[in-house]
Amino acid sequence: MGEPVDQQLILDAFLYVQPLVETRRQHRMHNARFGPDNALTAFRHLLDDTVRTVPSPNSDTLYTAFGYTLADGPLVVVFPEVEPDRYYVLPFYDAFTNVYASYGTRTGKSEPGPHLLVGPRYEGEVPDGMPVIQSPTECGAMLGRFLVYGPDDLSTIHAIQDSMSVTTLADWKAGKRGITYTEAGDRSWPERGSTVPGVKADPVEFWKAVGEMMPGTPIPERDRAHFDRFAELGLTRDGFTEPTDPAVRDGLYQGTLDGWQFLTDMGADQSKAEQLGVHFLHRNGWDWSAVGGDPDNTGVRDYGTDYTLRAWVNLLYYGMLPPEEALYPTTFYDEHGERMNGAAHTYTLTVDTANLPNHPAGFWSVTMYDLDGYLVPNDLHRFKISSHSELRADPDGNITITVSHAEPTDDKANWLPAPATEFYLMFRAYLPVTAVVDGTYPFPIIRRAS
Repeated sequence: MGEPVDQQLILDAFLYVQPLVETRRQHRMHNARFGPDNALTAFRHLLDDTVRTVPSPNSDTLYTAFGYTLADGPLVVVFPEVEPDRYYVLPFYDAFTNVYASYGTRTGKSEPGPHLLVGPRYEGEVPDGMPVIQSPTECGAMLGRFLVYGPDDLSTIHAIQDSMSVTTLADWKAGKRGITYTEAGDRSWPERGSTVPGVKADPVEFWKAVGEMMPGTPIPERDRAHFDRFAELGLTRDGFTEPTDPAVRDGLYQGTLDGWQFLTDMGADQSKAEQLGVHFLHRNGWDWSAVGGDPDNTGVRDYGTDYTLRAWVNLLYYGMLPPEEALYPTTFYDEHGERMNGAAHTYTLTVDTANLPNHPAGFWSVTMYDLDGYLVPNDLHRFKISSHSELRADPDGNITITVSHAEPTDDKANWLPAPATEFYLMFRAYLPVTAVVDGTYPFPIIRRAS
């Protein structure tokens, strides 16, 4: 029996491959709920209080997404034509969850029509004039978002979604169109926490998933010296082979469980995350993290060699956009530093319309969540106030939002219903201004009105 393997080496290996396993897990969950890889899924309904799949669901945009596998050849992705004043983004994620290409409002890359999505080793046919999107890995995803102005706007978004398609190159040349799946209007959303069993609870399944992902995942040159150290654990560029030495095998599997706990502790303790390099921003009681970046609007967000940060983001925020695309400051506290509670107080916050957090092509919203991270049921079916809501302006032109559980006796235009319990608010800024990205923007203070 050999000597026990260094636990830091095992943690390094776990953190490096965790995004690959999460990508595979997300694919399988999507396949089970909606549709297969290499086919679009168009989400037709804005998320509401019935959704129990993800924490802090977005009620601003509709998603159109697909997971892909390119081992059998390229895909033709038909981009939609979107009116110039509507915000949207079509980001492509590789298996490591780097954004390697992004199209839409921010980047200005919005050419409608067919694009050829190819794998990292593709050397085959490219139809004349067709732009090429080269994925660094054979497996990945596109998670598109389209701004919805309100319920009456849904038919416009549906038409945009219907103009998109994903199909194989051979089928596209034969004039065939890929199938688009939609979530059924009467479908019961799975409870949050519903996952593909195995990879988090069972380290054997975790490393089996790694082995399945590795053949289609070239290791970037900058990572190779770091990665090649994992050969003694059975992990190579060709895949994963379970170690025959019981000490190595048992150490690897226990270290994998410890790795999940390490990430969970980072997620639960902001100070620990900060010690490990996650950069949090704080202003007027609001907190947000500036992870990665794309300041030149190239459409690329790469974690570089910060493998810990990359794994932490994947635990909490799979599919996270670059900060220049969108940021989501959150607050649980009022001006006195006390937890907000809808039964105890009425609150107000004032949005300075002369100093908005977003560029004109973007938008802002303030969304209400209970402490479980869900949208709050209410008679108005109103879960957010946004720059596209029909709002009443103050005499100075600013917008004051009232947050309370009790329904106001006067104009309800600016009322954001709260639960009769503690809650938190999320202030989304799409295409945020520089002051939001660097942490100097003065997000509105939550004041007690009663």
